[in-house]
Amino acid sequence: MIFCNVKNPPEYTTEIRRWDRETLADGQEMAFEIEQLFNNTFYNKKIQEQHERPIEVIIPASGWSNMIPYSQKVAVTGIKASDNPVISPCTPKELSPAEVKLRRKMVGMITDGETEDGYVTFYCGEKKPTGDFSVYLRGVSDNG
Repeated sequence: MIFCNVKNPPEYTTEIRRWDRETLADGQEMAFEIEQLFNNTFYNKKIQEQHERPIEVIIPASGWSNMIPYSQKVAVTGIKASDNPVISPCTPKELSPAEVKLRRKMVGMITDGETEDGYVTFYCGEKKPTGDFSVYLRGVSDNG
């Protein structure tokens, strides 16, 4: 028995031949289509895992603009203009309760964001954070 080959890196295809009653049932030929579908599954799994993996982004206090809405453009490796990442506070278990509270407060000041290839611009509509802090972004296209 021969098994399907998993391509590395995984490849995705939309060109799958349709089999019907008139198709010659040649196992070797059918295996080609099955292998393409099999590799599509691995490709989708890889993309999903990349999107779920968090990226830590450091936002320095010194980078905020001086006018409302306060803004800051930060380089983020792998992000694309079409991405719509989810932001969450970076609060590792080693932080003290006071530091966790402060980081959550600073992330809560972020009211909007925009992506472009390689960058995220964060906006604060009321107050700007006064200290450096980190956030996690999930949903970055080229993350891995």
